Amino acid sequence: MDKRLKMLNINLPDGWEDISEDNPQGPPTFIDTTFGDSGVLQISTAEFLSGKIPNPSLTDLVDLSKNIGLKNEFGELQNEESGNCAYGTFGCAQFSSLKFPHISIWHISEGENFIFATFICSTVPTQKQVNDVKNILISIKRKSFLASLFA
Repeated sequence: MDKRLKMLNINLPDGWEDISEDNPQGPPTFIDTTFGDSGVLQISTAEFLSGKIPNPSLTDLVDLSKNIGLKNEFGELQNEESGNCAYGTFGCAQFSSLKFPHISIWHISEGENFIFATFICSTVPTQKQVNDVKNILISIKRKSFLASLFA
């Protein structure tokens, strides 16, 4: 697993692979190798350092995701979703355009720190891929400090 995510426990389903080394300047990147034209899942983190603790609501997380999609003109908003997950809570917005029929943007937080993820597809993904991405993201957990030392 990419060393930048060493504090997180990320479980990839069979067929999914970490290809971060192919894009060393970009965020940690994952693809479904069982699908010829796989979408690209990218995950990054933002650690709380100081100041007022963000403590985002579900609506805040959805709004963060939605605003990124709107600002970057990712297409038409197709769906919004939020809820609880292993890390804390998540908000997601899904967009669609002619160039990219599926772009989902995720913000995940436990109140202080954030995980940011995008799943971008140049072809329509299978429902299995969409489900895999959701399962990958909602099952992310923070490793204990000791476990991260040996990652």
